[in-house]
Amino acid sequence: MSEKVVVLFFILLLLIGCQQQDRSFDQDRYIVTSPEVAEILAALGAIENIVGITQECNYPIELNNIEKVGNFGKVDFEKIIDLNPNIVFTSGLEQDALSSELAKLNIRVEKIYPNSIAELLNSILRIGVLVDRKEQAETLADSLRNELAKMEEYKFSQIPRIYIEIYGDPLMSVNKISFVGELITLAGGDNIFSSLPREYSRIDAEKVIEADPEVIILTYPGVSA
Repeated sequence: MSEKVVVLFFILLLLIGCQQQDRSFDQDRYIVTSPEVAEILAALGAIENIVGITQECNYPIELNNIEKVGNFGKVDFEKIIDLNPNIVFTSGLEQDALSSELAKLNIRVEKIYPNSIAELLNSILRIGVLVDRKEQAETLADSLRNELAKMEEYKFSQIPRIYIEIYGDPLMSVNKISFVGELITLAGGDNIFSSLPREYSRIDAEKVIEADPEVIILTYPGVSA
C-alpha cells in the first residue's frame, strides 16, 4: 500500500471548536451513552451537567473525569439510578434495548440517532432545546452548514477510495446511508464499505487490506498516524 495517506480525523471535531458557556444548571443532570451526543453537549457548554458517560465517550478530554456507567453495549443500571439523572441520552442499534429498560424504570430517555446530515443538524437543535442551550445549538448548526457547503464545493480530480474507522476494538466502519457515509459522498470520496448491512458495522481487517484504500480516516482518539 504505497503512497497512502493516513489521516487522524474527528468527524465531529467542529462541534468542540465552539465556545463553551459558564452557565450552570444545578437541577439538570445528564447521563450520556452515545459519544456523538457527548461531543454535542460539550460544544453547547453542558459538560458540567453530565454526571455519567459510557467508556466510549472519551472526547473532549474534559469528559475523562466523569463517572463511567458502562460501555456502549452494556451499562450498570444501579449506577444510573444512583446518579439520579434528569435525562439519559441514548443512541440506536444495540442501545434500543437499553432505552426500553430505562423507560421501564421511569427514567426519562432521549434517543438521539441521526442517520443523515439533515438529521444530525436537527438532532443538534433538539438537544439544544432539551438542555436549554437553544441559541448555542442554532449557532453550532449554522456553523456546520457553512462547513458542509464549503466541502460540497471542493472537487477531487480523481475520486479517492476512503476507509473510515469509527472504532478500533472491534474494528467498525460505516455504510453509505449513515450520516458519516453521506459526508464521504458529499466530500467526493468513495467509501470502500458503502454496502455494509448496517449503518455502523464490524469489519474484517483483511477486507480493509483487500480494498486498498487511498485515504484512511480514524474518528476516535487515542491513536496516531
